[in-house]
Amino acid sequence: MARYPKEQKAQTREQIVKAASQAFRAQGIAEVSIPALMGELGLTHGGFYAHFPSKDALVAEACARPLLNRSAALAAAPPSVETLQEVITSYLSPRQRDNPAESCPLPSLAGEIARATPEARHTFTEGLQGYLERIAALLPTEVAERGSDQELALVASMVGAVLLARAVDDPGLSDRILTACRQSVLATFAEGAE
Repeated sequence: MARYPKEQKAQTREQIVKAASQAFRAQGIAEVSIPALMGELGLTHGGFYAHFPSKDALVAEACARPLLNRSAALAAAPPSVETLQEVITSYLSPRQRDNPAESCPLPSLAGEIARATPEARHTFTEGLQGYLERIAALLPTEVAERGSDQELALVASMVGAVLLARAVDDPGLSDRILTACRQSVLATFAEGAE
């Protein structure tokens, strides 16, 4: 007989994934220990292994989850230039820059995922591909007709801008990076934006 009902086990697993996802984005994968993570949740280190075979398995799921959630949110939004403008404006904002635990995992984790296990890289890649598909669906026809991979250029521009804005120690320069990139990306990819 199971020690805990399946529903409770699923809820606990979801709690671990969510907490790990936030911690990985805020602190970096290497800085997050399983004992500390589980302790913050009021769970035992040994209990972790009832849900995941290893930290690598948790990394794979927890790093892809925010991309999957973003893709789902975009799928539910009306496909329009206005939606794309909202995505760009929100992404290239001080809030995104200043809250890595709650924001897109790409600026926070892409460098670490590049050195992660093949499983983690594969899961992250699948999450990114889904996100790119959703962004592509929002592009105005005129932008999509310029050629393939416009969504790649858009996402890479936004990720790079947030990454640089977080890296510099000059708040004014950080704000300028976000503003300049937001204006450029809106003008390039979201026709009619200001």
